Amino acid sequence: MVNDNSLYRELKPYGFIYLEGEIPEKQARRFLRVKKRLKLNDLKFQPLREVCFERTLSKHTSLYIEGFDRYSTTGSYIGFRYDFYKATYLFDSTPTRLKIYGTDLTRRELLYMIKGFFFLKVNHPKE
Repeated sequence: MVNDNSLYRELKPYGFIYLEGEIPEKQARRFLRVKKRLKLNDLKFQPLREVCFERTLSKHTSLYIEGFDRYSTTGSYIGFRYDFYKATYLFDSTPTRLKIYGTDLTRRELLYMIKGFFFLKVNHPKE
């Protein structure tokens, strides 16, 4: 699961489900090749990961939040940045309609936008 489990905990009451993308095999092969050429056996693999949160609105329309791992050019972990959009799929995997709410958002910016969507019912667990 995503390093930032608290984001999922905050999005879950809004009806979002969580998906995590697989690390592309190409990244792993490239890393092993570089590690071998540089002869650095202790080199740490830092794959770029993608996460996705989806909130179904209707049979064909959903809200999506895609998060991408970010690293600096020196290899320091920066964190996730998020794209937030609504897509309608009618016939295939290409969206028929797309509305972008934000791109390259920080976690704080993303949550601020989500909380502004008053039609998203928050289901607080019973205590």
